[in-house]
Amino acid sequence: MMGLLGVGDLHPAGHVSTEFLLGELERTHPESVLEVGAGVGWTTDRMLKRGWKVTPVEPSAVLARALTKRLRIPVAVGTFEDFDGAGAPFDAVIGEGAFYRLAPQPTVAKLARLLRPGGLFAVVDMTWTPSANPDVVAFIHDQTKDLFGIPMAPREVVTASTWADALRAGGFEEIVTKTIDPAAFDAAPGAQRARTAAGLLRRPYLLPLFLRYGAYNRIRWTPAGWAECWMAVWKRV
Repeated sequence: MMGLLGVGDLHPAGHVSTEFLLGELERTHPESVLEVGAGVGWTTDRMLKRGWKVTPVEPSAVLARALTKRLRIPVAVGTFEDFDGAGAPFDAVIGEGAFYRLAPQPTVAKLARLLRPGGLFAVVDMTWTPSANPDVVAFIHDQTKDLFGIPMAPREVVTASTWADALRAGGFEEIVTKTIDPAAFDAAPGAQRARTAAGLLRRPYLLPLFLRYGAYNRIRWTPAGWAECWMAVWKRV
């Protein structure tokens, strides 16, 4: 729905995290980038404008069609797990709010196969902290999956450290990591609100769904200190 409304940067920390990750990737001048969970292509567009060849992967056929219409490039429709590796090895893999629901160990193993030696994995996700209660975490996973169609968090207490341990064990080296309190970012800045309003004028049939989404989105799903925004870049050794 938000993609059809033209609202971009819906991942944790929004454009702040995107610019951070792209700035880190830019240091190595990547030629080919695999983008996991590309949505309608906001980050895709930024990478194309940098002259990089981008292979977008997007599980939603609706969003994939919107991306192709906007940017005139092909999209691999499907999940990261199903992606066949066409175009590998890549200089970089980037995912924004796309890896949180995946099991770290098999995901890292696939990343190692997709990246060339020295290639970078750039990621931003909302992860749990050790303070999170496992029973409540499972409840939040199940409830958000029922409400939104996809879970907003993993079902287990997966932390940034969990991912770091899996990456090290899988032959990756840490380049930079930042963890930030989600409360530090405005979830609906002015530009996003303006895009949402314009999108609703173009597609008024989405208004009831948007209002329902807004009501659910105002629910405080997690106590303070249970979640954090994890931004990181790791190199395949």
